[in-house]
Amino acid sequence: MPHRSIRMRFWPCAAALLAAAITASTVSATPEEDRTYLRNKISFRYLAQPNQTASVPVVLDNIGIWRGTETGAFWSNANIPGLKSVVRALLQEPGRGGDASLQYVASQIIKVLNKPVIIMLLDDTGPPMTGAAYGQWDACTDHHGHAWPCAFNFATHDDQLANCARELHQAVPARHDAWAGQMALGQAVFNGDTDWATSTFIHELVHTQDRSDGRAHMFWMSSRPYHYGADGTHYGVEAVPNLAATYQEGIANTLRLVVHGPRRQRMFDWFANNDIVYVEKALHPEGTGVGDTIPCDTPVIPPSDDVWLYNQLQRAGVHEIAPSGDPPAGPDYAYYRIRDLPPRFIVHNEYILALTFSEYARHMGLPRFMAALQANDATLFRVSTSPIAQLYNSLCLAGLNGRPLSSVTGVNEAGPKPYLIPLAYADYFTGYTSRSKTDYASIFENMLRPEWVDLYWDGYKDEVRAAAPIDRTHRPNFGDLTTIAITLGVNQSEPDAP
Repeated sequence: MPHRSIRMRFWPCAAALLAAAITASTVSATPEEDRTYLRNKISFRYLAQPNQTASVPVVLDNIGIWRGTETGAFWSNANIPGLKSVVRALLQEPGRGGDASLQYVASQIIKVLNKPVIIMLLDDTGPPMTGAAYGQWDACTDHHGHAWPCAFNFATHDDQLANCARELHQAVPARHDAWAGQMALGQAVFNGDTDWATSTFIHELVHTQDRSDGRAHMFWMSSRPYHYGADGTHYGVEAVPNLAATYQEGIANTLRLVVHGPRRQRMFDWFANNDIVYVEKALHPEGTGVGDTIPCDTPVIPPSDDVWLYNQLQRAGVHEIAPSGDPPAGPDYAYYRIRDLPPRFIVHNEYILALTFSEYARHMGLPRFMAALQANDATLFRVSTSPIAQLYNSLCLAGLNGRPLSSVTGVNEAGPKPYLIPLAYADYFTGYTSRSKTDYASIFENMLRPEWVDLYWDGYKDEVRAAAPIDRTHRPNFGDLTTIAITLGVNQSEPDAP
Protein backbone atom coordinates (compact mmCIF):
# COMPACT_ATOMS: atom_id res chain seq x y z
CA MET A 1 0.00 0.00 0.00
CA PRO A 2 1.43 3.43 -0.86
CA HIS A 3 2.53 5.74 1.90
CA ARG A 4 -0.32 7.84 3.18
CA SER A 5 0.28 11.29 4.59
CA ILE A 6 -1.82 12.28 7.56
CA ARG A 7 -0.60 15.84 7.87
CA MET A 8 -3.74 17.87 8.52
CA ARG A 9 -2.69 21.51 8.72
CA PHE A 10 -3.78 23.96 6.05
CA TRP A 11 -3.65 27.63 6.97
CA PRO A 12 -5.15 30.18 4.52
CA CYS A 13 -4.49 33.92 4.06
CA ALA A 14 -5.16 36.65 1.46
CA ALA A 15 -3.90 40.14 0.43
CA ALA A 16 -2.62 42.20 -2.50
CA LEU A 17 -0.33 40.75 -5.16
CA LEU A 18 3.43 41.23 -4.80
CA ALA A 19 5.91 41.18 -7.66
CA ALA A 20 8.79 38.70 -7.81
CA ALA A 21 11.98 38.39 -9.82
CA ILE A 22 15.18 36.42 -9.46
CA THR A 23 18.39 37.91 -10.76
CA ALA A 24 21.04 35.77 -9.07
CA SER A 25 21.42 32.28 -7.65
CA THR A 26 22.44 31.54 -4.08
CA VAL A 27 26.13 31.17 -3.31
CA SER A 28 26.87 27.82 -1.69
CA ALA A 29 28.34 27.78 1.80
CA THR A 30 30.98 25.40 3.12
CA PRO A 31 29.93 22.34 5.16
CA GLU A 32 31.20 24.01 8.35
CA GLU A 33 29.18 27.12 7.59
CA ASP A 34 26.05 25.02 7.00
CA ARG A 35 26.50 23.29 10.35
CA THR A 36 27.04 26.58 12.15
CA TYR A 37 24.04 28.13 10.43
CA LEU A 38 21.82 25.28 11.63
CA ARG A 39 23.22 25.60 15.15
CA ASN A 40 21.97 29.18 15.18
CA LYS A 41 18.66 28.62 13.39
CA ILE A 42 17.15 25.51 15.01
CA SER A 43 15.77 25.40 18.53
CA PHE A 44 15.40 21.77 19.66
CA ARG A 45 12.90 21.32 22.51
CA TYR A 46 12.65 17.91 24.17
CA LEU A 47 9.65 16.34 25.96
CA ALA A 48 10.36 13.11 27.82
CA GLN A 49 6.68 12.59 28.68
CA PRO A 50 4.44 14.38 26.19
CA ASN A 51 1.24 13.51 28.08
CA GLN A 52 2.37 15.72 30.94
CA THR A 53 1.09 18.84 29.20
CA ALA A 54 2.20 21.18 31.99
CA SER A 55 5.83 20.18 31.43
CA VAL A 56 8.35 22.73 30.24
CA PRO A 57 10.31 21.46 27.22
CA VAL A 58 14.06 21.07 27.69
CA VAL A 59 15.93 23.28 25.22
CA LEU A 60 18.94 21.38 23.91
CA ASP A 61 22.39 22.95 24.12
CA ASN A 62 23.14 23.50 20.44
CA ILE A 63 26.56 25.00 21.06
CA GLY A 64 27.60 22.05 23.20
CA ILE A 65 26.31 19.53 20.64
CA TRP A 66 28.01 21.49 17.84
CA ARG A 67 31.27 21.13 19.80
CA GLY A 68 30.72 17.40 20.30
CA THR A 69 29.28 17.32 23.83
CA GLU A 70 26.23 15.15 24.47
CA THR A 71 25.01 15.48 28.04
CA GLY A 72 21.62 15.75 29.72
CA ALA A 73 18.32 13.90 29.88
CA PHE A 74 17.82 13.84 26.11
CA TRP A 75 21.11 12.05 25.49
CA SER A 76 20.70 9.62 28.39
CA ASN A 77 17.28 8.40 27.17
CA ALA A 78 17.90 5.04 25.47
CA ASN A 79 14.40 4.98 23.90
CA ILE A 80 14.94 7.73 21.31
CA PRO A 81 17.87 6.74 19.04
CA GLY A 82 16.18 8.19 15.96
CA LEU A 83 15.69 11.62 17.49
CA LYS A 84 19.30 11.64 18.67
CA SER A 85 20.46 10.67 15.21
CA VAL A 86 18.63 13.59 13.60
CA VAL A 87 20.09 16.11 16.03
CA ARG A 88 23.59 14.70 15.51
CA ALA A 89 23.17 14.66 11.74
CA LEU A 90 22.27 18.35 11.73
CA LEU A 91 24.72 19.72 14.31
CA GLN A 92 27.70 17.39 14.63
CA GLU A 93 30.67 17.34 12.29
CA PRO A 94 31.08 14.46 9.82
CA GLY A 95 32.72 11.50 11.52
CA ARG A 96 30.85 12.20 14.74
CA GLY A 97 27.34 11.61 13.44
CA GLY A 98 27.07 14.72 11.29
CA ASP A 99 25.72 14.45 7.75
CA ALA A 100 27.17 17.18 5.53
CA SER A 101 24.68 16.53 2.73
CA LEU A 102 21.70 16.74 5.08
CA GLN A 103 23.15 19.88 6.68
CA TYR A 104 23.49 21.45 3.24
CA VAL A 105 19.90 20.71 2.21
CA ALA A 106 18.45 21.73 5.60
CA SER A 107 20.34 25.02 5.57
CA GLN A 108 19.17 25.72 2.02
CA ILE A 109 15.57 25.21 3.16
CA ILE A 110 15.77 27.39 6.27
CA LYS A 111 17.38 30.20 4.28
CA VAL A 112 14.07 30.68 2.43
CA LEU A 113 12.86 32.79 5.37
CA ASN A 114 16.19 32.99 7.22
CA LYS A 115 14.45 32.77 10.58
CA PRO A 116 14.85 30.19 13.37
CA VAL A 117 12.70 27.07 13.49
CA ILE A 118 11.36 25.30 16.59
CA ILE A 119 11.57 21.50 16.51
CA MET A 120 9.70 19.65 19.26
CA LEU A 121 11.32 16.27 20.04
CA LEU A 122 8.73 13.98 21.61
CA ASP A 123 9.43 10.65 23.27
CA ASP A 124 6.29 8.91 22.03
CA THR A 125 7.51 5.41 22.91
CA GLY A 126 5.54 5.26 26.17
CA PRO A 127 1.77 5.40 26.74
CA PRO A 128 -0.31 6.48 23.73
CA MET A 129 -0.37 10.24 23.39
CA THR A 130 -3.59 11.93 24.48
CA GLY A 131 -5.58 14.46 22.52
CA ALA A 132 -4.44 17.11 24.98
CA ALA A 133 -0.81 16.21 24.28
CA TYR A 134 -1.27 16.48 20.53
CA GLY A 135 -2.83 19.90 21.00
CA GLN A 136 -0.28 21.17 23.51
CA TRP A 137 2.76 20.27 21.41
CA ASP A 138 1.21 20.95 17.98
CA ALA A 139 1.78 17.32 17.00
CA CYS A 140 -0.12 15.18 14.49
CA THR A 141 -1.37 11.67 15.12
CA ASP A 142 -0.46 8.47 13.31
CA HIS A 143 -3.72 7.06 14.74
CA HIS A 144 -1.71 4.67 16.91
CA GLY A 145 -0.86 7.01 19.77
CA HIS A 146 2.37 8.31 18.27
CA ALA A 147 3.48 11.66 16.84
CA TRP A 148 3.54 11.67 13.06
CA PRO A 149 5.97 14.37 11.82
CA CYS A 150 4.16 17.58 10.94
CA ALA A 151 4.93 21.26 10.75
CA PHE A 152 3.46 24.68 10.12
CA ASN A 153 4.54 28.19 9.23
CA PHE A 154 4.06 30.75 11.98
CA ALA A 155 3.08 33.68 9.73
CA THR A 156 0.12 31.89 8.15
CA HIS A 157 -0.73 30.18 11.45
CA ASP A 158 -0.79 33.52 13.27
CA ASP A 159 -2.81 35.14 10.49
CA GLN A 160 -5.45 32.47 10.88
CA LEU A 161 -5.63 32.89 14.64
CA ALA A 162 -5.80 36.67 14.30
CA ASN A 163 -8.57 36.51 11.70
CA CYS A 164 -10.61 34.18 13.89
CA ALA A 165 -10.09 36.35 16.96
CA ARG A 166 -11.31 39.44 15.13
CA GLU A 167 -14.30 37.58 13.70
CA LEU A 168 -15.22 36.34 17.18
CA HIS A 169 -14.50 39.73 18.81
CA GLN A 170 -11.73 38.27 20.93
CA ALA A 171 -8.24 39.48 21.77
CA VAL A 172 -5.76 38.82 18.98
CA PRO A 173 -3.07 36.36 20.18
CA ALA A 174 0.58 37.37 20.18
CA ARG A 175 2.42 36.71 16.93
CA HIS A 176 5.65 34.76 16.42
CA ASP A 177 7.21 36.92 13.72
CA ALA A 178 10.75 36.22 14.92
CA TRP A 179 10.28 32.55 14.00
CA ALA A 180 9.79 30.81 10.66
CA GLY A 181 7.77 27.83 11.84
CA GLN A 182 7.51 24.81 14.10
CA MET A 183 7.76 21.05 13.67
CA ALA A 184 6.90 18.12 15.93
CA LEU A 185 8.89 14.88 15.69
CA GLY A 186 8.41 11.65 17.58
CA GLN A 187 10.66 8.62 17.89
CA ALA A 188 8.12 6.14 16.50
CA VAL A 189 8.57 7.20 12.87
CA PHE A 190 12.29 6.38 13.14
CA ASN A 191 11.57 2.81 14.27
CA GLY A 192 10.99 1.88 10.62
CA ASP A 193 12.90 3.00 7.53
CA THR A 194 15.27 5.66 8.86
CA ASP A 195 16.00 7.07 5.39
CA TRP A 196 12.28 7.54 4.83
CA ALA A 197 11.96 9.17 8.27
CA THR A 198 14.83 11.55 7.51
CA SER A 199 13.28 12.51 4.19
CA THR A 200 9.99 13.11 6.02
CA PHE A 201 11.83 15.48 8.34
CA ILE A 202 13.10 17.37 5.29
CA HIS A 203 9.59 17.37 3.81
CA GLU A 204 8.18 18.91 6.99
CA LEU A 205 11.02 21.43 7.24
CA VAL A 206 9.86 22.86 3.91
CA HIS A 207 6.40 23.41 5.39
CA THR A 208 7.92 25.67 8.07
CA GLN A 209 9.08 28.01 5.29
CA ASP A 210 5.95 27.94 3.13
CA ARG A 211 3.76 31.05 3.41
CA SER A 212 1.69 30.32 0.31
CA ASP A 213 -2.02 30.95 0.44
CA GLY A 214 -3.99 27.73 0.79
CA ARG A 215 -7.02 28.97 -1.19
CA ALA A 216 -9.18 27.44 1.51
CA HIS A 217 -11.93 29.93 0.71
CA MET A 218 -12.48 28.04 -2.57
CA PHE A 219 -12.66 24.58 -0.97
CA TRP A 220 -15.18 24.90 1.83
CA MET A 221 -18.24 22.78 1.13
CA SER A 222 -21.13 21.62 3.27
CA SER A 223 -19.56 23.10 6.42
CA ARG A 224 -16.17 21.40 6.01
CA PRO A 225 -12.84 21.89 4.21
CA TYR A 226 -12.28 19.95 0.98
CA HIS A 227 -8.73 20.87 -0.01
CA TYR A 228 -7.64 17.22 0.46
CA GLY A 229 -11.05 15.78 -0.34
CA ALA A 230 -13.78 14.30 1.81
CA ASP A 231 -11.48 12.23 4.03
CA GLY A 232 -9.25 15.20 4.94
CA THR A 233 -6.06 13.38 4.00
CA HIS A 234 -4.16 12.36 0.89
CA TYR A 235 -2.06 9.66 -0.70
CA GLY A 236 1.19 10.33 -2.53
CA VAL A 237 -0.37 8.91 -5.69
CA GLU A 238 -3.62 10.84 -5.36
CA ALA A 239 -4.84 13.77 -7.43
CA VAL A 240 -6.27 16.08 -4.76
CA PRO A 241 -8.90 18.75 -5.46
CA ASN A 242 -7.05 21.87 -4.34
CA LEU A 243 -3.99 22.72 -6.46
CA ALA A 244 -2.73 24.95 -3.65
CA ALA A 245 -2.50 21.83 -1.48
CA THR A 246 -0.81 20.01 -4.36
CA TYR A 247 1.75 22.82 -4.54
CA GLN A 248 2.43 22.77 -0.79
CA GLU A 249 2.96 19.02 -0.73
CA GLY A 250 4.73 19.10 -4.09
CA ILE A 251 7.48 21.51 -3.04
CA ALA A 252 7.94 19.57 0.22
CA ASN A 253 8.28 16.32 -1.72
CA THR A 254 10.70 18.01 -4.12
CA LEU A 255 13.20 18.22 -1.28
CA ARG A 256 12.28 14.70 -0.14
CA LEU A 257 13.34 13.41 -3.56
CA VAL A 258 16.55 15.43 -3.35
CA VAL A 259 17.64 13.52 -0.22
CA HIS A 260 15.97 10.12 -0.77
CA GLY A 261 17.29 8.40 -3.89
CA PRO A 262 15.15 5.24 -3.60
CA ARG A 263 11.98 7.32 -3.35
CA ARG A 264 13.06 9.35 -6.38
CA GLN A 265 13.51 6.12 -8.35
CA ARG A 266 10.22 4.67 -7.13
CA MET A 267 8.19 7.73 -8.07
CA PHE A 268 9.89 8.07 -11.44
CA ASP A 269 9.07 4.41 -12.12
CA TRP A 270 5.46 5.12 -11.12
CA PHE A 271 5.35 7.82 -13.79
CA ALA A 272 7.33 5.83 -16.37
CA ASN A 273 5.16 2.73 -15.96
CA ASN A 274 1.98 4.79 -16.33
CA ASP A 275 0.91 3.48 -12.95
CA ILE A 276 -2.21 4.16 -10.92
CA VAL A 277 -3.40 7.52 -9.60
CA TYR A 278 -6.29 7.83 -7.14
CA VAL A 279 -9.13 10.35 -7.36
CA GLU A 280 -11.56 10.66 -4.47
CA LYS A 281 -15.25 10.85 -5.22
CA ALA A 282 -17.00 13.85 -3.64
CA LEU A 283 -19.60 12.95 -1.03
CA HIS A 284 -22.03 15.64 -2.14
CA PRO A 285 -23.56 16.34 -5.56
CA GLU A 286 -22.24 19.09 -7.80
CA GLY A 287 -23.60 22.48 -6.89
CA THR A 288 -23.55 21.84 -3.14
CA GLY A 289 -22.86 25.09 -1.33
CA VAL A 290 -20.69 26.13 1.59
CA GLY A 291 -23.19 25.01 4.23
CA ASP A 292 -24.47 26.61 7.40
CA THR A 293 -21.15 26.64 9.25
CA ILE A 294 -18.29 28.65 7.80
CA PRO A 295 -14.71 29.04 9.05
CA CYS A 296 -13.83 32.04 11.18
CA ASP A 297 -10.47 32.64 9.52
CA THR A 298 -11.48 33.43 5.92
CA PRO A 299 -14.51 34.51 3.88
CA VAL A 300 -15.65 31.67 1.64
CA ILE A 301 -17.05 31.57 -1.88
CA PRO A 302 -19.02 28.83 -3.70
CA PRO A 303 -16.87 25.68 -3.89
CA SER A 304 -14.48 25.28 -6.79
CA ASP A 305 -15.47 22.86 -9.53
CA ASP A 306 -12.31 20.94 -8.63
CA VAL A 307 -14.08 19.64 -5.52
CA TRP A 308 -15.77 17.37 -8.06
CA LEU A 309 -12.59 16.28 -9.82
CA TYR A 310 -13.98 12.79 -10.38
CA ASN A 311 -17.09 14.13 -12.10
CA GLN A 312 -14.93 16.19 -14.44
CA LEU A 313 -12.88 13.14 -15.39
CA GLN A 314 -16.05 11.19 -16.09
CA ARG A 315 -17.30 13.92 -18.42
CA ALA A 316 -13.90 14.02 -20.14
CA GLY A 317 -14.27 10.31 -20.91
CA VAL A 318 -11.07 9.29 -19.14
CA HIS A 319 -10.85 5.51 -18.83
CA GLU A 320 -11.40 4.37 -15.25
CA ILE A 321 -9.65 1.22 -14.03
CA ALA A 322 -11.41 -1.42 -11.97
CA PRO A 323 -8.79 -2.74 -9.51
CA SER A 324 -8.49 -6.47 -9.10
CA GLY A 325 -9.21 -7.37 -5.50
CA ASP A 326 -9.82 -4.76 -2.83
CA PRO A 327 -9.37 -1.16 -4.05
CA PRO A 328 -6.08 0.13 -2.60
CA ALA A 329 -7.69 3.26 -1.13
CA GLY A 330 -11.19 1.89 -0.73
CA PRO A 331 -14.44 2.24 -2.68
CA ASP A 332 -14.66 6.02 -2.25
CA TYR A 333 -11.86 6.45 -4.79
CA ALA A 334 -11.64 6.01 -8.55
CA TYR A 335 -8.46 4.75 -10.22
CA TYR A 336 -6.76 5.82 -13.46
CA ARG A 337 -3.48 5.49 -15.32
CA ILE A 338 -1.53 8.64 -14.49
CA ARG A 339 -0.67 9.55 -18.08
CA ASP A 340 -4.25 8.86 -19.20
CA LEU A 341 -5.34 12.02 -17.41
CA PRO A 342 -5.63 15.24 -19.42
CA PRO A 343 -2.71 17.56 -18.61
CA ARG A 344 -4.63 19.94 -16.39
CA PHE A 345 -5.61 17.04 -14.14
CA ILE A 346 -2.21 15.33 -13.99
CA VAL A 347 -0.76 18.27 -12.08
CA HIS A 348 -3.24 17.72 -9.25
CA ASN A 349 -0.77 15.05 -8.08
CA GLU A 350 1.98 16.24 -5.75
CA TYR A 351 4.66 13.86 -7.06
CA ILE A 352 4.24 15.04 -10.65
CA LEU A 353 5.26 18.47 -9.35
CA ALA A 354 7.97 16.99 -7.13
CA LEU A 355 9.53 15.05 -10.00
CA THR A 356 9.48 18.13 -12.22
CA PHE A 357 11.07 20.44 -9.67
CA SER A 358 13.55 17.95 -8.19
CA GLU A 359 14.89 17.14 -11.65
CA TYR A 360 15.17 20.86 -12.32
CA ALA A 361 17.17 21.19 -9.09
CA ARG A 362 19.32 18.22 -10.05
CA HIS A 363 20.20 19.70 -13.44
CA MET A 364 20.26 23.41 -12.63
CA GLY A 365 21.48 23.29 -9.04
CA LEU A 366 19.60 23.25 -5.74
CA PRO A 367 20.58 26.86 -4.89
CA ARG A 368 18.93 28.12 -8.06
CA PHE A 369 15.74 26.22 -7.26
CA MET A 370 15.73 27.43 -3.66
CA ALA A 371 16.29 31.03 -4.76
CA ALA A 372 13.25 30.71 -7.02
CA LEU A 373 11.26 29.17 -4.17
CA GLN A 374 12.27 32.06 -1.90
CA ALA A 375 11.15 34.62 -4.49
CA ASN A 376 7.94 32.68 -5.03
CA ASP A 377 7.18 32.60 -1.32
CA ALA A 378 7.33 36.38 -1.17
CA THR A 379 4.94 36.54 -4.13
CA LEU A 380 2.43 34.15 -2.57
CA PHE A 381 2.34 35.48 1.01
CA ARG A 382 -1.21 36.68 1.69
CA VAL A 383 -2.06 36.42 -2.00
CA SER A 384 -4.60 34.04 -3.53
CA THR A 385 -3.30 33.04 -6.95
CA SER A 386 -1.93 29.97 -8.69
CA PRO A 387 1.18 28.96 -6.73
CA ILE A 388 2.15 26.50 -9.46
CA ALA A 389 2.06 29.11 -12.22
CA GLN A 390 3.97 31.55 -10.04
CA LEU A 391 6.74 29.05 -9.30
CA TYR A 392 7.16 28.22 -12.97
CA ASN A 393 7.37 31.93 -13.69
CA SER A 394 10.01 32.32 -10.96
CA LEU A 395 12.06 29.40 -12.31
CA CYS A 396 11.88 30.71 -15.87
CA LEU A 397 12.93 34.18 -14.74
CA ALA A 398 15.85 32.62 -12.87
CA GLY A 399 17.04 31.16 -16.17
CA LEU A 400 17.20 34.62 -17.73
CA ASN A 401 20.00 35.59 -15.32
CA GLY A 402 18.75 39.14 -14.95
CA ARG A 403 17.63 39.74 -18.52
CA PRO A 404 14.04 40.86 -19.16
CA LEU A 405 11.55 38.41 -20.64
CA SER A 406 11.27 40.69 -23.66
CA SER A 407 14.87 39.82 -24.57
CA VAL A 408 13.83 36.26 -25.55
CA THR A 409 10.25 36.82 -26.68
CA GLY A 410 9.98 35.93 -30.36
CA VAL A 411 13.71 35.16 -30.50
CA ASN A 412 15.24 31.77 -31.36
CA GLU A 413 18.48 31.92 -29.39
CA ALA A 414 21.37 29.72 -30.44
CA GLY A 415 22.97 29.49 -27.00
CA PRO A 416 21.86 27.93 -23.70
CA LYS A 417 18.20 28.41 -22.85
CA PRO A 418 17.92 27.47 -19.15
CA TYR A 419 14.78 29.57 -18.90
CA LEU A 420 12.95 26.94 -20.97
CA ILE A 421 13.93 23.90 -18.90
CA PRO A 422 11.05 24.29 -16.39
CA LEU A 423 8.56 24.51 -19.26
CA ALA A 424 10.02 21.50 -21.06
CA TYR A 425 10.04 19.43 -17.85
CA ALA A 426 6.40 20.40 -17.25
CA ASP A 427 5.58 19.08 -20.72
CA TYR A 428 7.59 15.90 -20.10
CA PHE A 429 6.09 15.08 -16.68
CA THR A 430 2.60 15.48 -18.06
CA GLY A 431 3.55 12.82 -20.60
CA TYR A 432 3.40 15.23 -23.55
CA THR A 433 -0.38 14.86 -23.33
CA SER A 434 -1.00 18.49 -24.30
CA ARG A 435 -2.42 18.43 -27.82
CA SER A 436 -2.81 22.18 -28.13
CA LYS A 437 -1.46 25.38 -26.66
CA THR A 438 -4.68 25.60 -24.65
CA ASP A 439 -4.00 22.17 -23.15
CA TYR A 440 -0.46 23.19 -22.28
CA ALA A 441 -1.54 26.47 -20.65
CA SER A 442 -4.00 24.51 -18.50
CA ILE A 443 -1.06 22.83 -16.72
CA PHE A 444 -0.48 26.22 -15.09
CA GLU A 445 -4.19 26.96 -14.45
CA ASN A 446 -4.04 29.35 -17.44
CA MET A 447 -2.21 31.78 -15.15
CA LEU A 448 1.35 31.53 -16.48
CA ARG A 449 2.40 34.56 -18.48
CA PRO A 450 1.37 33.91 -22.10
CA GLU A 451 4.82 34.94 -23.34
CA TRP A 452 6.27 31.82 -21.70
CA VAL A 453 3.54 29.57 -23.12
CA ASP A 454 3.99 30.98 -26.62
CA LEU A 455 7.78 30.80 -26.45
CA TYR A 456 7.89 27.11 -25.53
CA TRP A 457 4.90 25.85 -27.49
CA ASP A 458 5.57 27.68 -30.73
CA GLY A 459 9.34 27.58 -30.69
CA TYR A 460 10.71 24.53 -28.90
CA LYS A 461 8.16 21.87 -27.93
CA ASP A 462 8.53 19.87 -31.14
CA GLU A 463 12.31 19.74 -30.77
CA VAL A 464 12.05 18.70 -27.12
CA ARG A 465 9.50 15.96 -27.81
CA ALA A 466 11.53 14.59 -30.70
CA ALA A 467 14.71 14.47 -28.60
CA ALA A 468 13.14 12.63 -25.64
CA PRO A 469 10.00 10.89 -26.92
CA ILE A 470 7.46 9.10 -24.75
CA ASP A 471 5.52 6.44 -26.60
CA ARG A 472 5.04 2.68 -26.76
CA THR A 473 8.65 2.11 -27.79
CA HIS A 474 10.21 4.83 -25.62
CA ARG A 475 9.71 4.34 -21.89
CA PRO A 476 10.63 7.41 -19.83
CA ASN A 477 14.06 7.27 -18.19
CA PHE A 478 16.16 9.71 -16.18
CA GLY A 479 18.46 10.26 -19.14
CA ASP A 480 15.59 12.01 -20.91
CA LEU A 481 15.93 14.98 -18.57
CA THR A 482 19.58 15.44 -19.49
CA THR A 483 18.73 15.03 -23.17
CA ILE A 484 16.11 17.77 -22.88
CA ALA A 485 18.59 20.10 -21.18
CA ILE A 486 21.17 19.49 -23.92
CA THR A 487 18.51 20.04 -26.58
CA LEU A 488 17.93 23.45 -25.03
CA GLY A 489 21.65 24.21 -25.13
CA VAL A 490 22.37 23.55 -21.45
CA ASN A 491 25.32 21.17 -21.57
CA GLN A 492 26.54 21.32 -17.97
CA SER A 493 24.76 20.98 -14.66
CA GLU A 494 25.43 23.58 -12.00
CA PRO A 495 27.45 22.02 -9.16
CA ASP A 496 25.99 21.65 -5.70
CA ALA A 497 27.79 21.55 -2.39
CA PRO A 498 28.97 19.63 -0.53
